Amino acid sequence: MKRKVKDASREKERFLEVYPQVKRELEESIRKLHALADKIDKVHRDCTITQVVASSTGAVSGVLTILGFALAPVTAGVSLGLSATGLGLGAAAAVTSVSTTIVEKVSTASVEAEASQFLPRSNDTENDIKSNNTEKDIKEVVKKNTPRLISVTKNSFRNLEGMKKNIDAIKLTKVNPCLANNAKRLMTTGKVSAKNTTQVKKAFGGTALAMTKGARIMGAATAGLSLVTDVVSLIDDSKHLLEGAKAESAEKLRQQAKDLEQKLQELIRVHDILTQ
Repeated sequence: MKRKVKDASREKERFLEVYPQVKRELEESIRKLHALADKIDKVHRDCTITQVVASSTGAVSGVLTILGFALAPVTAGVSLGLSATGLGLGAAAAVTSVSTTIVEKVSTASVEAEASQFLPRSNDTENDIKSNNTEKDIKEVVKKNTPRLISVTKNSFRNLEGMKKNIDAIKLTKVNPCLANNAKRLMTTGKVSAKNTTQVKKAFGGTALAMTKGARIMGAATAGLSLVTDVVSLIDDSKHLLEGAKAESAEKLRQQAKDLEQKLQELIRVHDILTQ
């Protein structure tokens, strides 16, 4: 009996000895988890704002592109200017959207890795596994999004080439109004000589001025579908921002912090009982 009392007394002394350090570590972990959750939310909010801007830019690009096709038979200069601007904005919006997605996912994975340092650990092996998993997650994010980024970059380069063609065509319409008039007649009536048709296609190839009515309608339809996608994304992201733009991973960190707070309260309760 005396031995049991002695052992209990020793355990009490040991608990009271380590209590201050354990309490400080728990409090620090809770504070850090909340700070990291706020950091993830800030990254998510900033990236959502960037996505809203990209969607807005993409929507404007779609509208300008559609107008460029629609006005081609009426006013060559304005049509080419709208098309050039639309292509440029579209290229910027697409690259921005994909890059933002990659940045957010990589940043979130890095913060989650940092947060794992403040969670209960069983052993060093488990910590090494968490570290390796984090590196694997980041590599997976980059690997998964690289094909999309490459595709978008290629499309953006094509858009920029198209923008340059439209700008060069604008200059040509000013230097050679007769050629511009032939392009208009080709688009509206289709009644121009074979020679003039060849000249128009050679001079304005890659722009709306050298397209058939069917090709312009198809181009406008494609731009319309892209416009709908951008508008839907814009509405969703704007609604998400109005709701506070909270990231799911940040909420998980706050829940983990709450779990540690409960353990801290239990620790304090035990301490109070032993020191009464």
